[in-house]
Order: sequence, then structure tokens, then C-alpha cells
Amino acid sequence: MKLFIVAALALVAVADRPQPSYRPRPAYSAPTYAAPTYAPAPTYKPQPKYAPAPSYGHSSYKPIAILEQEDVHPGDGTYSSKFSTENGIYRSETGVPVPGYGKNAYGEAEDLYRQEGSWSYTNGYGEEVKVAFVADENGYQPSSDILPTPVPTEYPTPEVDPAYVEPQPSYGKPAYQPAYKPAYN
Repeated sequence: MKLFIVAALALVAVADRPQPSYRPRPAYSAPTYAAPTYAPAPTYKPQPKYAPAPSYGHSSYKPIAILEQEDVHPGDGTYSSKFSTENGIYRSETGVPVPGYGKNAYGEAEDLYRQEGSWSYTNGYGEEVKVAFVADENGYQPSSDILPTPVPTEYPTPEVDPAYVEPQPSYGKPAYQPAYKPAYN
């Protein structure tokens, strides 16, 4: 019986195979292309004329001339630099490498300088503002009359009156709050 089923399946497979065709294949011609067509070039309108930008009280801006400038770098790591301008700006600075310049405790390269200098300008009220500074391992330390000073503090800290009550914000607790009742059974 098994032999009969295998033979029947083989006959069905052979009968289902398409028969070869000896007809010639159709010939295809190469496609033809027409020349591309482009949209006409756009015509541009003339650009509008804009009014000049407002000057906000300044009739014109002009470059500020540098009256004096000097930069000195002798090659030993020190330097000095200064300049002044015709509108009253002045800056002067000198820098010196700190002892041990070049390497830190771990032998890594480090460039530490002690820099001192000053700068000044005329503020909008016609007053000259002067600032002197030192920059070293403690950071940048400016000193000037225009800088704010720390608020004086009292030591020891004064005691707070125990009757003092911290004011509470007006938007705090709502007027009505329902009581929470857990639903245990």
C-alpha cells in the first residue's frame, strides 16, 4: 500500500511540471527619453529700500584709538602688559611664576602665576572707576571702592526670642479639609 501511495505522488508531481515552450521570446526595444523640460526662471522683484537703523542718541559710532600699548615677555616666564585708550580705559598687569613653577608635587606640569595689576574706566556719570587686583593660589582678589563689602556680623550669634513665631504664607492651608477616615473592615 505504501508503494502505491509513493508512486501516485510521483505521477502527480511529474504531471504538474510545466511543459517546455519552444516559442521565441518577445523582443523589447530600448526606452526613449524626451529632453527634460524646466519651469521658466523666476523673476525677482527689486529689493525694498530700508531705512537706516536707529542710532539711539548716538549720531555715529567711531573706533576708539589705543593711545599706548606695551607688552614685555623677557623669556624667563615673567611678563608685563599695559594699554590705554582715548576714552579713558586703562589696564596694567604683571605676572611672575611662583616658586616651583612647572611641576607640582606629583611631577605633573603646572603653570602657576602670581599676577598683579589694575584697570580703570570712566563710568556713565563721568566718575573714574579704579580696580586693583591680585591673582594667585588664593584666586582672583579685586579691591575697589565700587565693590560691595561684606555685611558686618555679630559674634556670638544673637539668640532668637523664644516668643518669636515665624510668619506663615497666606496661601497655606485651605479653610476646609475633610478628616481622613481609613476604610478598614
